[in-house]
Amino acid sequence: MGIPRKEDYVFCQGEQFQGEFYFTESGDMPAKESLAEAALDVRVKMAVLVKYMSEQGKIYDENKYRIIDARDKIYEFKPLQFRFFNFFYEGKKIIITNGYVKKTQKVSRKDLERARNYRNDYISRVKGGIYYGKE
Repeated sequence: MGIPRKEDYVFCQGEQFQGEFYFTESGDMPAKESLAEAALDVRVKMAVLVKYMSEQGKIYDENKYRIIDARDKIYEFKPLQFRFFNFFYEGKKIIITNGYVKKTQKVSRKDLERARNYRNDYISRVKGGIYYGKE
């Protein structure tokens, strides 16, 4: 499949940030796939959170958005019982990597590690000039 079309991976464009779904080399978008499987109320709340962040640049309510890994600067959107990991990147981008249903009080270490790997892959591919292809 390769590089998806811009309209497929851009979730929201705002004055402060552009929210994008991370995509793998094969074109898979783990966060977008998780969101598509979620109930309508989760999808709506996620869209509101990303739009607000894109327009305002900050969400002050830690019940809706917070840093989860200070070292790698990974954050999470928190629509209801779902969590969507993300990070900021140059060019005023919020890259949404992956999502999961939170079932316990603790953060899923497996999903957080996946977010770290996706972040590293994104940065490597962007710096190598191969992530977005020819824009």
